[in-house]
Amino acid sequence: MKLNRQHELFRESVRMVLDRECVELVDDWERDGVMPVHQLCKTLAGEGLLGLTMPVEDGGLGLDLGYSYVWAQELGRVPAGAPAMALSVQTDIVAPLLARAGTPEVRRDVLRPAIRGELVAALAATEPAGGSDLGALTTTAVRTGRGFTVNGTKAFITNGSVADFAVVLCRTGEAAGIGDLALLVVPTNLAGVRQVRHTGKLGHRSCDHGTLTFTDVEVPAAYLLGEVGEGYELQTRTFTRERCFLAVVALGQAERVLRATVHHARRRRVLGRALTDHQAIGFRLAELDAELDLVRGYAGEAYQLLADGAQCLREASIAKLRATRLLREVADVGLQVRGAAGYLGVDDVERTYRDARAGSFAGGADEALLHLIAGHLTSTEQE
Repeated sequence: MKLNRQHELFRESVRMVLDRECVELVDDWERDGVMPVHQLCKTLAGEGLLGLTMPVEDGGLGLDLGYSYVWAQELGRVPAGAPAMALSVQTDIVAPLLARAGTPEVRRDVLRPAIRGELVAALAATEPAGGSDLGALTTTAVRTGRGFTVNGTKAFITNGSVADFAVVLCRTGEAAGIGDLALLVVPTNLAGVRQVRHTGKLGHRSCDHGTLTFTDVEVPAAYLLGEVGEGYELQTRTFTRERCFLAVVALGQAERVLRATVHHARRRRVLGRALTDHQAIGFRLAELDAELDLVRGYAGEAYQLLADGAQCLREASIAKLRATRLLREVADVGLQVRGAAGYLGVDDVERTYRDARAGSFAGGADEALLHLIAGHLTSTEQE
């Protein structure tokens, strides 16, 4: 990703904000299992961080995607995955979607308040039985005289039980296959919306995840994003940016853990030598460091393609797949190097080990990404 001096000055600024508003507080949030996402969004909005790349006319800063890239990297420095997971939905998943396809009413009622930190967003695509298979959706949106009536259930939704609105992927029945999919903005205070928080999670313990149930929810026609039938395309574009963003966050987390692991291994002595002087450990850390450089370079190129307006779903999927797998590998090695101390959770590596597991399915399961990449190979061969 091509960064300039202004991007690096922004990095210094956002690092100070995140240190104050997240790093110093995240241990308490994780212990209590709750992150004050509304308060956090309001505070970060005051720093201009919720609308970095959003249009100026909607209250954003209108900056280039290099700022989003730096934002993702710095979120990866926070010693817990919860802030990055919750805030990425707000800044780099839902907001760009609303800016791209929202009606004037959506921009007025939802996008601008979200950029001001007054509303918390959720993206509701996943269903209990469907997982990453968008073609298996069962949530319906039936057209009425004034809009749509929505029925169905979405599960495993980030910010699901605290969101003020959700962008919901629905089946309209107006065409065959994925041609009938539509995205609707559904305020969660509408009659018939029920939000339930998931508890007892392995990781991301302070990040809210929940189930959204819709029972005869009446949604105004103006809250349709794009047109009926464009839901799949809009969702796919959203996945592209989301996967680029998640890849960069994961690499930031991997770098944080690897640096801490190297520091620990240099200080810890076994058989009279530092752990880094034992070939089995020194070489393993070297391999991870080399892999981190390689994947960081690829993810940066994918982000640049995104910034240039290129179609890069394949590249974004590869970046996300490799970055999140690498994070799991780095966290596993970090835990092993610390031994019992890591297992007891004396620092944040144990937390990262738990949080990293979500990378294999959040933003698209590994298997779904491999299916997409394999499909590209097939189409290329046919050409």
